[in-house]
Amino acid sequence: MKPYNYFLLVYVLIGFTSFAQNPYFIPANTNFPVAATSINSMDVESADVDNDGDLDIVVAAEYSRNLLFFNDGNGVFIEDPTRLFPEKNTTDGFSGEDSEDIAFADFDNDTDLDIIFVSEDTNFHELLINDGTGDFSFITYDFPASAGNAVAVLDLNNDTYPDIIIGNTGQNSVYINNQDLTFTQENNRWPINTEGTQDLKLVDLDNDGDLDIVEGIDLGSNNILINTNGFFTEENNRLPDTGLTLETRKITLGDVNNDTHPDIFVSTVNFIGTANLQNRLYINDGNGFFSDATATNLPVYFRHTLDALFIDYDYDNDLDLITTDLQNPITNYHSFENNGGIFTETTADVFQAFSYNDGIGLHTADFNGDTYPDLYFSNFQEPDDLLLFSEAALNVNEYLYNTRPIIYPNPVKNEFMIDVKFPMEYSALALRIYDIQGKVIKEFTQLKTTGLHLKQLVDFSKIAAGTYFYSVNTNDKQLIVGKIIKE
Repeated sequence: MKPYNYFLLVYVLIGFTSFAQNPYFIPANTNFPVAATSINSMDVESADVDNDGDLDIVVAAEYSRNLLFFNDGNGVFIEDPTRLFPEKNTTDGFSGEDSEDIAFADFDNDTDLDIIFVSEDTNFHELLINDGTGDFSFITYDFPASAGNAVAVLDLNNDTYPDIIIGNTGQNSVYINNQDLTFTQENNRWPINTEGTQDLKLVDLDNDGDLDIVEGIDLGSNNILINTNGFFTEENNRLPDTGLTLETRKITLGDVNNDTHPDIFVSTVNFIGTANLQNRLYINDGNGFFSDATATNLPVYFRHTLDALFIDYDYDNDLDLITTDLQNPITNYHSFENNGGIFTETTADVFQAFSYNDGIGLHTADFNGDTYPDLYFSNFQEPDDLLLFSEAALNVNEYLYNTRPIIYPNPVKNEFMIDVKFPMEYSALALRIYDIQGKVIKEFTQLKTTGLHLKQLVDFSKIAAGTYFYSVNTNDKQLIVGKIIKE
């Protein structure tokens, strides 16, 4: 029996055809310091680094200073000259390291988010500690140099402190947090590898409550690493044997067919000249084994795709797809509408036209607090692009069924905020927490709404670390469901 499906099956999916007369995403480059981004942007992430309740933006730069943009709460961003990221190496002639990937975590357990940048071709991986206001400083510990392209953060030894995995060209590195802002390298937790790692994505594939990893490889095929008590084993029989040489740039996870199990989208390039350029879509059978649905579910697409994300931009309760390309002669941003797990290009309807030449990274978050997803494109040797969601694009049905919940922070340490706008008023709301077997382990009753709006802080401190699912219910009717991770 597939775990936890019996409570999720009652979640009714409502589909409508979109007849939007306006684009979903509108360029808003006047809302952030666009001139500062005329660098080699390699990755972009967002988090509330200054603890003011909105999401700030961090950009990793290649051989330039990394960028931090503070949000005013309305999706307008500034750089604060008193809170710029410091420079680690001031003697190499560059204004920053060769930063490739970003991860946030509370490395010192002081309740605010710290940050790590991993570097490929310069000496330093940079871990910076947050003072709680978004002012960052380096720790004294220096990680051994390695050609890093990816980073994953999780608690491997169950001591509540986040540990670090760096995906390298060659052997990947595992660092255990000593709880004093130093780290012990324990590479025996990762199998011997010689490939070049481009991406590491955390997900519970074998339904045992801990986080496994899908590893994107820069040449060959990709890997699945199963986590057993903080030690990883390759189980590549879980991936389809396509017989193809792939040059993977990013792994994107999402449930594309609404069976509650994460599927895999592989963004591919062909810089070496001999790799297969078609992006791939792998469907999860529910037990963490995947079949190749590329030929039936994706359009033929031979472009250098650097990154992708799943997002339900048309609010029909399935995940659509957005990609960013490098040097596509037509346009470098694309959207694909999901219809029963099959994707069709819809770019002209989804975006108000803008342009860039070399797309590298892609990120979505609600930047302006309107509950809708916005987009940030990080570009190479040219300015980045910020796009805000336009509610005018939604038709009546899409608007009424916009009950997308916001859960933050997620992963959660002690407490989290649930923030939902419903299409109608409900009474007697309850939040139920389920383990991975679908058993209710906790119920929070008497949730309070203000009109159509539910916004409440939930105490999660007595829940054990692991992966859980939640639902918000009124009487016996499920209104929303989702996943939450307890650190």
